[in-house]
Amino acid sequence: MIEVHERQDNIVEMAIIGSVTAQEFDDTLAKLKAAIQRHGRIRLLQDIGELDLPPIPLSKLWADVKFSFEHLSDVTHVAVVADQAWLGIYVNLLNPLMKAELKHFKRTELEVARTWLTQAA
Repeated sequence: MIEVHERQDNIVEMAIIGSVTAQEFDDTLAKLKAAIQRHGRIRLLQDIGELDLPPIPLSKLWADVKFSFEHLSDVTHVAVVADQAWLGIYVNLLNPLMKAELKHFKRTELEVARTWLTQAA
């Protein structure tokens, strides 16, 4: 399941738990594209709970990669809130390769992540 909400200004929050259906995935991309159209650039919070494997349908992997490259400059900051150690490692590995600044937070630090995004320039 995935839920997407625009909080304020150009901050978009995504809550992900379990697995995401193809329709939820498509709806999420549409919401992100709409937010980018409205704001030009967005800051993204990904609140990730326990995930099923695979977390998104394999048929959507290419769409995920394509969206990421098409909107590489449209996302300036990404806060990944998750307790899974492998996600923290993944974020740290990706950070130097991405235009956006990525930062990992534990789930108990959700409000710290929100503050970080709010204060990001």
